[in-house]
Amino acid sequence: MVLLQKNKGLKYFFLLVGIFVFSSSFATSPSGPENRYNIIYNFEKDWTEYDRDLKVHTPYISENNNKSKVFSIKINLNDFPGGYLLIKTAQKGNFLFFDNRLKKTLQNDKWIVYSIKEIIKEVRKGETILSIFGSSSPEKNIVFIGYPTSKTTEIIEKAKNNFLNLIPRTNSNLNSSLVFVFFINIIMLSFVATNYSKAFKKYYSFKDLSAFIPKENSFLVNKPMDRPNMMFIILLSLISGFIILLSQANGLNFFKENFFFQNGNTFGILTTNFFKICLLIFVSFILKYFYINLIGKLFNIKKIVDIHYFKIIQTTIYYFSILLILLLIGFNSYIKLAIEFKYLFTSVLIIFYLLRTLLIYFTINRVGNIKTLYLISYLCIVEVFPIVLGIRILL
Repeated sequence: MVLLQKNKGLKYFFLLVGIFVFSSSFATSPSGPENRYNIIYNFEKDWTEYDRDLKVHTPYISENNNKSKVFSIKINLNDFPGGYLLIKTAQKGNFLFFDNRLKKTLQNDKWIVYSIKEIIKEVRKGETILSIFGSSSPEKNIVFIGYPTSKTTEIIEKAKNNFLNLIPRTNSNLNSSLVFVFFINIIMLSFVATNYSKAFKKYYSFKDLSAFIPKENSFLVNKPMDRPNMMFIILLSLISGFIILLSQANGLNFFKENFFFQNGNTFGILTTNFFKICLLIFVSFILKYFYINLIGKLFNIKKIVDIHYFKIIQTTIYYFSILLILLLIGFNSYIKLAIEFKYLFTSVLIIFYLLRTLLIYFTINRVGNIKTLYLISYLCIVEVFPIVLGIRILL
């Protein structure tokens, strides 16, 4: 009886394995140039045509036999982070438009590939209307969103020949990088919370954060380049890098192709860019200390430099931790924003830096007897100027 139950259980197991492998074999639909792209969404049934009487775009219906030569598709670019838009037409002499602006003359049976990130950067918003002029029917046009694939076909062929070859579901390299970065942040957070518990409680204490008169004899304030502070600056750099990676998933591109950052969507490139941006942020925080130290000497207010620097690290790590949690919730719940993510992200950062500057102003004003004009001039140089520069870079 037990043996029969085991055999029955094995049959169910092999049946599930077979279904999994079968579904995996047909999960992807390669197309595009040399079949190097997996189709994520095909727009073949989304074509619309402009109704001049109603002055709106109406769905295309082939039975209507309309003589329109312009067919359009509305594309929500934020729904496909890291993806590619692929276009091909079977008719010669067609023209491609984005938001009624001529983009390119399409050649017969030749694929055109655009990165979603490039389109977002060009149109400066999270959606666009793609139009093709010249075709007598949109059925001659192929438009879809895809992700690059290199060895998918080889893996599928091996799966067909091996019944027990389990294939994981296809996933974007960005998601794989986000999972890896998430674990890196968790490991570092656990490390500092365990080994520097006293400093951890001080950095993440809202009571201490909102206090205008910090304890000047604190070991964190008096020794800004000490090991505990360095560990929390490293943690802050990892959190900031994670936020930037999540922002990239929402269409905000920080990694422009240059001598330092690579352009691509592979796991290796994304992870390498993450560590590079973390290194840049870490170095910038170290340079920030020497910068405010130099300006403090020029204004003859060197005694408040350590408190100023501590407040910068404390407020930033506290706020960025909350921001990271909110981004993770939004990323996993697929919340659609009413405004473009770039402007929302920039607004949130502006509000944070303004509040941080006010907090630093009142803290320094309580600690040291400094003339208001001197203090405002000092903060404009060390705080407001970097904010203006950052806004200029983001926008």
